[in-house]
Amino acid sequence: MDTQSKPIRNRPDPRGCAVRALEWVFGKHRPLDQFLEQDQRFMALPPRDRALSRAIIGTSLRRMGQIDAILDAMLAKPLPKQALSARQILRAGTAELLFLRSAPHGVVHSFVQTAVQMRTARPYKGLINAIFRRILREQKGLLDDTPISQNIPNWPGEIWDERYGAGTRERAAVALMEPPALDLTVFTDPEHWASALDGVRLGPQTVRIAAKGRIEDIAGYGEGTWIVQDVSAALPVQLLNPQPDEQIVDMCAAPGGKTMQLAAAGAVVTAVDQNKQRLRRLSENLSRTKQSAKLVCKDAAHWQSDQQFDAVLVDAPCSATGIFRRQPDVLHNRRAADLAVLAEQQLALAKNAARLLKPGGRMIYCVCSAEPEEGEQVLAELLADESLTLEPFTEPQAGFAAGFLTDGMVRIPPGALADQGGMDAFFIARLRKH
Repeated sequence: MDTQSKPIRNRPDPRGCAVRALEWVFGKHRPLDQFLEQDQRFMALPPRDRALSRAIIGTSLRRMGQIDAILDAMLAKPLPKQALSARQILRAGTAELLFLRSAPHGVVHSFVQTAVQMRTARPYKGLINAIFRRILREQKGLLDDTPISQNIPNWPGEIWDERYGAGTRERAAVALMEPPALDLTVFTDPEHWASALDGVRLGPQTVRIAAKGRIEDIAGYGEGTWIVQDVSAALPVQLLNPQPDEQIVDMCAAPGGKTMQLAAAGAVVTAVDQNKQRLRRLSENLSRTKQSAKLVCKDAAHWQSDQQFDAVLVDAPCSATGIFRRQPDVLHNRRAADLAVLAEQQLALAKNAARLLKPGGRMIYCVCSAEPEEGEQVLAELLADESLTLEPFTEPQAGFAAGFLTDGMVRIPPGALADQGGMDAFFIARLRKH
């Protein structure tokens, strides 16, 4: 029997896994990372098939606006809501045919077979086949009238252009198109590691390299020389400027990039997070990097301590719209209505952080969000507490981030450094307790 032409039912299939991942994002509105970490059939894929599945998923999400525009133009009438699975098959197949350039007939056959095996998609198998055949016939001109800016949804894309200036959405779309390079935060001698890994220095600790193969196989991993961390995410600790033996709290710490930065600088770190599984990962990361910290499994917004601290780092849970380059699903499973609830949680977290500070102690408040509702507006409410004042960053203190200073705060917009591989959108402010 030719298993290449007829998939075996129940055998892990990379294209079927890609479709179910898109169902997870658009049907359940849950983070893609959860699917990739929990789905048994995806994890059972051989490495080559898993890479194909991830490529289809990632390309579908990064090119979703263009893909949907093409599909909508080809459909005589919109698909009904119950055709969720069929829609994801069409998206995944279009992504592979137009952008991954796999062998076309194998792609079409495989996705049609996926439709046959999915009860809710089965009635659309003929339509799916017909649309894919049309894409193959017309593919050369299909992208002519679908600008890449469509890949950033109207929310937040239109708001970004209003807040950060015309062209922001376009720059963000450029940054979104391809998976980002790999940024490493190097604890000692970044110049040496930039040379050894054929990378580029960005900022005081970051080395950017081309992502190839397994992270575990990159030189320096086993020795704990570096951690994977976007150049933007490395900035809050650098701007906090931790000193040896300072007592510092890292709130909502897991999986621990900032905790390890603090510990590597010689600080005595207390890392607070309420997620046991993520704290286990933090413990493992500390072991690999030969760093140490006290781990506390508590809700950081309510955690209390008899001790007061020299500094507190608040990297608050947020909409995460700033990390769309690495997690493009955030553009599709977040809504403007989420921001008010998140802002309340962020304010509660930061107020508790203020209670933990010694008089004269300092706080960094930061979010990996491009939305002012979670950055500047939360900060304004926080400053209503008369025990806190804003301590603006100077240009020398901001260093690499000096170009992103606004009123003494760091505001990295979406699409920043798009022509150099990009960086996550971030908001960072420093406060001092009286």
